[in-house]
Order: sequence, then structure tokens, then C-alpha cells
Amino acid sequence: MALREVQTALDQVQILEHVIGYICMTSNGVPIRTTFDDEYTKNLVAQLQPFLERIKRTINHIGFKEVIELRLKTNKFEYLLRTDNLCTFIVVQRYEKIPNEIDE
Repeated sequence: MALREVQTALDQVQILEHVIGYICMTSNGVPIRTTFDDEYTKNLVAQLQPFLERIKRTINHIGFKEVIELRLKTNKFEYLLRTDNLCTFIVVQRYEKIPNEIDE
């Protein structure tokens, strides 16, 4: 994917209603583009990169080819992680419970 296409996709994501921001990082966890301040970016990458690597190893171990997308929900936020061979995108959005949603 060309840099211009990546930036266009990130701009489109940023204007979505619940999106707070995003981080685009290399497969090694080095931030390339972000809408967050440096401290928050470093903190989030430091916490999610090892988690993502562990998930990838687990998926490979049980026989699947690769992790493409992962969604994590907390009480306040939802983290969308999308990976490919070159980079990982992390999108952070406000999590709003849908009425009548079943608690798991």
C-alpha cells in the first residue's frame, strides 16, 4: 500500500464518530504516524506490541496462518489492531454499549 493510500485511509478513519485517534507502527513497534501525543503513543505501543506478538505466536502454534485483525474492548475504549507484514494499525475509539447488548 502506497504512503498516500495509507494516509487517505487514516484520514477517513479519523473522521468516524467514536474514533479518538490512531497509531500506525512498524512490525517492530516503532510508531510511524499517530494522532496521539508522544507519551501516550509510547505507552500504548509498549503495552500492545508484546501482546500482539504473543497472539501471533499462539495463532501460528494452533495452525492458523496469521492474525489479521484483533478487537479489544474495555469499559471505556475499544482498540482495533490490524496487522500486515509491514505495519500495524491501532485505532482507539470510545466504547459505547449498545442498548440491550448482552453482557459477556
